[in-house]
Order: sequence, then structure tokens, then C-alpha cells
Amino acid sequence: MKGKKKNRPEIKFEIQRAEDKKIWKMFAKHHYLSSSHNNAAHVYVTLINDEIAGFLSVLHLPHPIAKNLKMVHRLVILPDYQGAGFGLRFLNEIGKLYKKENYRYSIVTSAPSLIFSLKKNILWRCKFYGRQKSNTGDLHGKGKNGSKNRLTASFEMK
Repeated sequence: MKGKKKNRPEIKFEIQRAEDKKIWKMFAKHHYLSSSHNNAAHVYVTLINDEIAGFLSVLHLPHPIAKNLKMVHRLVILPDYQGAGFGLRFLNEIGKLYKKENYRYSIVTSAPSLIFSLKKNILWRCKFYGRQKSNTGDLHGKGKNGSKNRLTASFEMK
């Protein structure tokens, strides 16, 4: 039957603030760059059909002029839930919370699927796309997990 939509199951999507930051241990091995986590970050988990499926943490970025910068520190969706748009939905919902409180909200990533999704999403503006040229100890060039020679993108929620 051409043109008919298949019946899809309803998906329950829920976000919770995580008070116990040890939840990161469940997600660390699935992060594409690093298993480390900054304890100062605000931590959130997403539940899909009442099962923990994702982790997102946000750091306040100190800046001499702009006092309202928040940046995604880690975003991980467990393998069984990847590819269905849950990561972008999670990222957007947390972003709306921070935007509502008049914060700027951004993310830097080198994950190709996330870059692709953010580039075509109307809620996000791409601020940088390419390879970092210098290794001056900045956020993008630091240490073994730095992104000096990787293709990276920086996005800010509109």
C-alpha cells in the first residue's frame, strides 16, 4: 500500500537533572573523544521509554565581558538509541532551558553526524567550521584530545 504511513510506537522522551555526577561512568566509554568529565558541569540525563539513554553536561564559560556563556561539555547517546534524533532533541531541550534564562548556549564538536544535524537545524548558527590552525593551548588545541588537526564545528543556539 503505497503512501500509507506505518504505525509507529509512541516514544516517551523525558529529561531529568542528575544530582549524582557519578552517572557519567555509565557513558564515559561511549564518548568519542574523552572519558574525562569536569565535575563543575551541570548534568542531565534523558530517558526513553523509562530507560536511561543519554547524558548531557553543561559548563559555564568564564569570559571577561560576556557573563552569560554556557557550553555543552559532554553529549552522549547510548549506542542502542543513536541515529533516531534523540541527541539533537536532548541538546535542543536543554538549550531552550538556558536560553529562557538569558544564557548563550553553544557546542563544539567533531562528530560528523552531529555537525550535519546542527548545520541543517534552524535553531542553530554555525560559528566556525574547519581545522584549527594553531596550538596555543586554547580549547580546540589542548592535549591529546584537542582538535588541532580534526575537522570541528562550533555552533550557537539562536
